[in-house]
This record gives sequence, structure tokens and C-alpha cells, in this order.
Amino acid sequence: MPRPRTKSLPEGVYERRHASGHVTYAIRFRDASGRSVREAAGSSIADAVALRRRREREVGDGVHVPGAIRTLEQYGVMWTKRRSEEGVRTADREAQILRDYVVPHLGTTNLADLRPRHVAAWVRQLRDSSGLSPKSILNAHGVLSAMLSRARFDELLSDNPAKGLPSGVLPDNVRVRQVAAWTRDELERLISDPRIPDDRRVLYAIAAFTGARLGEVCGLRWRDIDEAARPLRRWTLRTQWDGAPLKTGQPRDVPIHAELARILAAWKLEGWPRFVRRLPRPDDLVVPREDGSVHSVNSAGAKALRRHAETIGIDTRGAAGFRDVHSFRRAFVTLARTDGAPADIVERITHNARGEQIDGYTYFGWETLCSAVSSLRLSRHEGRVIELRKVASAPLSEHAAEHADSGGGANDTISLAYLVEAAGVEPASERPSRELLRVCSMI
Repeated sequence: MPRPRTKSLPEGVYERRHASGHVTYAIRFRDASGRSVREAAGSSIADAVALRRRREREVGDGVHVPGAIRTLEQYGVMWTKRRSEEGVRTADREAQILRDYVVPHLGTTNLADLRPRHVAAWVRQLRDSSGLSPKSILNAHGVLSAMLSRARFDELLSDNPAKGLPSGVLPDNVRVRQVAAWTRDELERLISDPRIPDDRRVLYAIAAFTGARLGEVCGLRWRDIDEAARPLRRWTLRTQWDGAPLKTGQPRDVPIHAELARILAAWKLEGWPRFVRRLPRPDDLVVPREDGSVHSVNSAGAKALRRHAETIGIDTRGAAGFRDVHSFRRAFVTLARTDGAPADIVERITHNARGEQIDGYTYFGWETLCSAVSSLRLSRHEGRVIELRKVASAPLSEHAAEHADSGGGANDTISLAYLVEAAGVEPASERPSRELLRVCSMI
């Protein structure tokens, strides 16, 4: 919002400070009906004063059109609102890019007056003084170009001035830092070390054994796992964490490695109920927040992973290269191929860019994918193993079976007395043990 006018600013001119540190100005004037009108006025006081005088002349001459879209900023507001209403997942991010990097430089430019030279000058400003990486500058240019293409469709422009810029104006897409893969030992420590919370170890295990993107892992629900599929269980991957289509737009069927199946079985039986404090239902997320809601990519992302890695002595920024959540995907591809899986089969598991479908449990293509996943030599480091006592496991199994038949309901909250692992463990403790146990015997 505009700040109140200070003594240093002319009448009707207001200062606006953006999150990026840029300062722009807005003006206020009265239209023919006497209503106060606010309008963005650029990045200099002189431009703001000139615009206010022009608007006052238009009002005096009777040619001012209230609400008319003239400037890039005005159209940007309408465009981002439309994108949000259309369900575009990146609408908020696009609005932020416009607000922080486009509007401070081009916001007051009339759409009809915008030319390629203005866009080229804007790109040079970003390259010289913004501190943005080449990739971020390309992203900002992409947002501007997408908006101007829509303005052309809306017949507000005769052409898109952001397209066809001369060679050399836009920076090359050079990665500032290269993301490396986790090593085999690092992966096994990330999915095994009890200093990492149980739910995060399960999340990291899913990413490590499937090569799935973080948003896909966060969106996995129990109903997506076909436990009847053979030779390995099947993850029917159709959407991301927010229900949006996959990045490639193509669904995938992902085999679940035998070791991952054991991790998920223990998590479903003992870890998930203790974490959420009720039994899981088919529609529940496999790795939710503690209240059962879905993780966003941010809440499950790099900061927590870096903290957990450093806790167990893994340097995510050392000589081995920069590692983040995408490193699980790189590690899966690297280790699977190292262990003998064909490159084209691994690509089908992680991308399925051609959209090939796999039908039936005994279809050759499915067995080929399972063979590739099974070749991956990755397992948890063995730790303390506690057998569930029969007296504890039997009621839990009966309760779970009854719960599955009923489909869940209002009385889903379970007594943690069913989850007693060994003598001395208090099931109703406010801070239960965080160690994920492997089940060795059950009734």
C-alpha cells in the first residue's frame, strides 16, 4: 500500500517499497465524478508528477476513462487474478515475480507503447544490478512473455515485444551450482539413523527407492499402493501433492522395492498410528504432517533435509557436491544403472515421457520394471529389532481388520495400548519413542 505523503514528495505522490528493495511511486487524483483514483506511477518522482498532471488534464478535458487498462501493472493485476481463477498452480509465484522484478521497472509503461527495446533494457538491468541468477532472469522473462502473449490475445497489443529478442540479450541458462547424487552409504544412513524422525526417514526412503519427485512423494496415499501386484507391489502414480497433474503429464506405474515394502508395512502398522494417533485409512497420505494434512513441497523440502543430513554427519555442500531433495532422484538413477538396470527402463520408471501404459500384473513390461527396481542394492542399516508381543499384536490386527471393513469413521482414534512394543514403553506418553521398528513376528 502507498505510504502517506512526506514533505519530500509532491502533492498526490506516494512511495511504495517492494520486498525486493525497489522503490516505486503511486499517484492519487480525482476523476470527473470526484472519486479518488490511485494509479501506479513508475520508479521516479518526475515520472509520477508528469503522470499525475496528465491525468488531471484528461479529467479536465473530459477524456479520462475510469478503470481503463493502460499500463503493464494494471494488466498484470488482471492477468494474475485470471491465472489464479483458472487454477494455474504457479499463479502466486508469477504474481510475486511481476511484483518484485517487472513492475518496479516496467509497471507504468503503457502496454501500447511497450517495445522490444524496453524489454531488452529491463533484462540488462536485471543482469547488472539485481543479483539474480541466469535461471531466475530467464524465469522472470518467461512470466513477462506469457503475460504479454495473453495481452496480444486480448487485442491490447499487436505483437509480443518480449519475443524475438536479439541473441545475447537473455543470459545463457548456466547452473550456478550442480546438484549431486547421494552416495549409497549416505542414502542408507538417511533412511536408517534414529536421530532422524520416523516420518522423514519414510519420506526419504520412498524418494530413494522410487526416484519420484518430492511433490509426488508428498502426494502418495495408501490407496495408490496395489499390494496384490506381483512380482512387486505397485504405486499407481497419477497426481502430485496438490492433486495437480504430474510434471510430464503422463501417469506412471512405479514398482515398490522389497525393502521399501517392508519399511511401509512397519510404518503403516506401528509408526503411522503413533504419529497421527489413529489408524490409517485408504485416502490418507502415507507421509502426512502430524495432523494428517498434506505436506507442501516447501514444508517437506530442503531445509529439513539439510538439517537432518548435518545431524548425522553428512555435508550437503562439501567436496562431493551440493545435495538437496533432487539428489534422491539422481541417486536412484545412478545406483540403479550402476547395479545393472537398463537406462531406458529406469527412464520409464522416473519419467514415462512417452506415456506408455502397463496393463496387468503379468504383462512383460511390468515385470521388466520390477526387475530393474529389484536390482537396486539399497537397504537400511540394521539396528535394534524388537518383536511385537502376541498379546499386543493380536488386538491391533483385529482392530485394523474391523476398521478396514467399516471404512473408518468418527471413532478412528485408537488406544495406543495396542501399540506397546516392549516392557517399559508407556503407550500414552506425550512424547512416545520416535524409533521406527521392524516387525519380526505377528499373529
